[in-house]
Amino acid sequence: MSQYEFDDLLEKYLSGQCTPQEEKLVLAWYRSFINESEIEISAEEKQRIESRIWSNVTATVGSGEPETPVVRMWPRQVARLAIAGCFLLAVTSAWYWWSQQRTITPKNIFTQEPIPGGYVSVFNETDNNREVALSDGSEVRLEPGSIVYYPPAFSGHTRDVYLSGNAFFRIAHDASRHFIVHTSEGVLAEVLGTSFYVSHDKVSHKVEVAVVTGKVSVYERKKKNDTLFTASANSIIITPNQKVTYKTENNQFTTSLVDDPKPVTAPEKQPTFSYEDASLEEVLKALEDTYAITIETDNGQFSRCHFTGDITKQHLYEKLDIICQSVQASYEVKGTTIYIKGKGCN
Repeated sequence: MSQYEFDDLLEKYLSGQCTPQEEKLVLAWYRSFINESEIEISAEEKQRIESRIWSNVTATVGSGEPETPVVRMWPRQVARLAIAGCFLLAVTSAWYWWSQQRTITPKNIFTQEPIPGGYVSVFNETDNNREVALSDGSEVRLEPGSIVYYPPAFSGHTRDVYLSGNAFFRIAHDASRHFIVHTSEGVLAEVLGTSFYVSHDKVSHKVEVAVVTGKVSVYERKKKNDTLFTASANSIIITPNQKVTYKTENNQFTTSLVDDPKPVTAPEKQPTFSYEDASLEEVLKALEDTYAITIETDNGQFSRCHFTGDITKQHLYEKLDIICQSVQASYEVKGTTIYIKGKGCN
């Protein structure tokens, strides 16, 4: 199609005289226009915008007086600018509408207690984790579908944030002000400066707090508008590689080890876990120190056992599997303690 023919087509479109085939050509031009723009949107979102634009464009073109001859007599250059402006305005309006929909924060997502005035919120509507920096230097890694409320600047005797969903917290140490995470299930996690996970299972209505470094005090709010319990009155202290689970159905806390305990000592201080006829007591003590856990045996005969092997690269539970196989034993995790069971060695 020549430039002259295209100009004629635009004039016909403005005057409402396009045939269905000619309207398709105009639509093709529009698609080329939006595809060459710098707006980064998905195919589904682009289709939604396209539908909204066409309804706007149709209303705009149809609202004029069809019998007015001035439209058909516009110069071709003016016609081109007019329709380009029409589309650009429609694109801008649709993009604004789309971005507003994307940034809407779910309402009533946190109902355990009122959010303090002046707090701001971040809702992660993406499919990836989102980093949130707090004014005290603390960091929050917010998982998809989660929301956190926090003040632009902390004031008062405590640093309080409110979480619905899952997040990893890395808290800046401040001995004068405890950091408190209020969850949507009425559980609070209080720390001075440490790193830990908070996760919420919406199906079973349970909250888990798992510690990576430091110590966390976990307790509950008795009623929606009650003041907080003191840590000594009703709290559970958990340390690295430990977690506590709270179920709302029975208001009960359960402590256990995390699913995949990690070494808590610095890499340069960790043993190699490569042994040649080492006593079992030495091996188990190295595991306790490296992972900050407690391991107990139920038989004094284990003190006569020895272990040979290299278990440096294995995870904790894989290490325990290999050790137990070598001495004809088994292990069981009860709460935050690992128990070694068997006949021991002669």
